Amino acid sequence: METLTINIPDDKSSIVKQILKELGVTILNNELTKRKPSEFAGIISKEKAQELLKDIDKDRKEWERNI
Repeated sequence: METLTINIPDDKSSIVKQILKELGVTILNNELTKRKPSEFAGIISKEKAQELLKDIDKDRKEWERNI
């Protein structure tokens, strides 16, 4: 058996996967598990990162309040 890595456009992935499955191909979605943490730097914008950090701070404050 041969292992291949292919990049499929999002709008075509379902049909390509269907065809490959019919051919008996095993499909593994392990692209993210092979990546180093440093490869994720810059994936989200600085603005989005700041927004997420604000949401996290808000959630933490809600957990800490006395009920």
